[in-house]
Amino acid sequence: MKSLLIDVDSTIPNLALMHISTWRKLEGFETGFNISDPDEVWASVIFKANRHKVDGLRFYYPNAQIDIGGSGYDLKKKLPDEVSIMMPDYSIYPECDYDLGFTTRGCDRGCYFCIVPKKEGRFRINQHPSEFHDPSHRKIVLMDNNILLDKDWFFKVTDWILQNDLKVDFNQGLDIRLMDRDIAKRIAELRPIDWWHFAFDSMDYQDEVISGIEMLKDAGVDIRHRTNWYVYLHNDAAYEDALERCNILRGLNALPYIMVNRDSPRTQRMTDLKRWTRPQIFFSVPFDMYRAGVRARDSARREQE
Repeated sequence: MKSLLIDVDSTIPNLALMHISTWRKLEGFETGFNISDPDEVWASVIFKANRHKVDGLRFYYPNAQIDIGGSGYDLKKKLPDEVSIMMPDYSIYPECDYDLGFTTRGCDRGCYFCIVPKKEGRFRINQHPSEFHDPSHRKIVLMDNNILLDKDWFFKVTDWILQNDLKVDFNQGLDIRLMDRDIAKRIAELRPIDWWHFAFDSMDYQDEVISGIEMLKDAGVDIRHRTNWYVYLHNDAAYEDALERCNILRGLNALPYIMVNRDSPRTQRMTDLKRWTRPQIFFSVPFDMYRAGVRARDSARREQE
């Protein structure tokens, strides 16, 4: 029996397919991305814009059982609980040199733009990182949506990371609203793979962002070079608000990363704002000067045409 895996659009190794690969191999299936004449096909779609890419699977594999999931295809579709905590099959992504998993699932925040509460439900502990650790790895990427909702668990997980001398990435971000001096000190003790990720998605918690950055600075965290701040931009109507948040971060020596809603039309000024926040530009020039330069450049190009 053979299982074909299809990773439609993951930007990092697809954890669900890694779990499925382990499961099917335990069941005796030949499993992988290059399987011919499969008995079953497992496809994952992360982004809604790519749903159409799996429309022809039943035509291409008429004799196979087709199973399609992923947040871009069906928010309610889930792996069996016992499968979702299996050791990932890291072998299907040879380039993956880090542990990957969730120590917690869900989030209680309920942000209007976020699919996590619909997809995963309320916050809960999922599994200890030792359960998805490959001893050959010296890095770990945690996909927890809000691990700081349980401070004790955060310290238990990071104790283990420190004991194993691993670099870590909390790739969905850490909730700055839950920052305190103990957490800031622990973050300073850890080694990031690249950045510490946070979010500034609403002016409603401007004060928490400012105080959180101060606590991180006091603990010894390099704000400019080791923190990255998601700034959600829902649509053009939210442009001024997003610009204000970016300017606040600039004043705090913190780098934003504009997260544009994929389902909204992107205007030129939204594009300009996202481009401005590149590190080599953001700290060098204020946005109004950057936009003026862009308009002057575009005008000169039109004249040359």
